[in-house]
Amino acid sequence: MQLLYIHDKGLGDNQPIFSRMTPNSRALFIWDDAYFKKRNYSLKRLVFIYETLISMPVEIVLGETSEIVNDLAPKKIITPYTADLELRQLMSETFKDFELELVYPKAFVHINDEFNFTRFFKYWNKAKKTAFHSETK
Repeated sequence: MQLLYIHDKGLGDNQPIFSRMTPNSRALFIWDDAYFKKRNYSLKRLVFIYETLISMPVEIVLGETSEIVNDLAPKKIITPYTADLELRQLMSETFKDFELELVYPKAFVHINDEFNFTRFFKYWNKAKKTAFHSETK
């Protein structure tokens, strides 16, 4: 079985991870109370997460992340990339015994990498031309 692990930083039904769904896949969000408590998430944030999840093609399972993943013992775990260091640390510890594939999001902007950005204003003047334009390559 292939596990599509959705975390709180990878919410949204337009996630490129869902293109990896096969008949042998299981899309899962683990509602881990200990994780949420450690992150000091407010009730408003938890409600937002839940309301977002119910609009996604994902199963919500209550429990401790490492316990559930170990019980499922997937051959491969596919998850959205996150820059959140604490979440990355949790995933590297929890998924160390499994093959892990990170799915990177679509680029927010498309600009020439050779341009030297010394200030945000210069960056934004270049970036705003392609920001939010999903059809741009």
